[in-house]
Amino acid sequence: MKDGIQHFSREDFFYSFFGALFVGFVFMSKGFLIDIAKNITNVHLAAITILTVVFTTIQIYFIGYARVQDKMHRGFGEFWAKRFITVYASSILVSLILIYSYGIDQMIGSDKIINAVVAFSMPCSLGATLSDLVKKIKF
Repeated sequence: MKDGIQHFSREDFFYSFFGALFVGFVFMSKGFLIDIAKNITNVHLAAITILTVVFTTIQIYFIGYARVQDKMHRGFGEFWAKRFITVYASSILVSLILIYSYGIDQMIGSDKIINAVVAFSMPCSLGATLSDLVKKIKF
């Protein structure tokens, strides 16, 4: 932890996974994402995906990278890539787990599963990036 923030580890995947799971449960229980998944267009899917990348990048920068002291030797690209891939992969995984374990796939039909995954992945991604914020807080 030479520059004020710990380097990324496998443990961070689990923090991201459980952050995504926590937020995913909240949004799954509301049910409105199920209705959205049934009616969403491809343009909306692209917009949600782009916004997920943008919002997740903003969170990664302001929650994590802003605390890096030696930015000359630790560029944002590498810092972002490790975290974004982990966060987005855990968000997709959590979305799929929730969709299949609660039978949402049966409610929306197999042709709308991608829609549901994309719809659930945005809040899950935001929850997954909050794991860095939780690590920042000293208990």
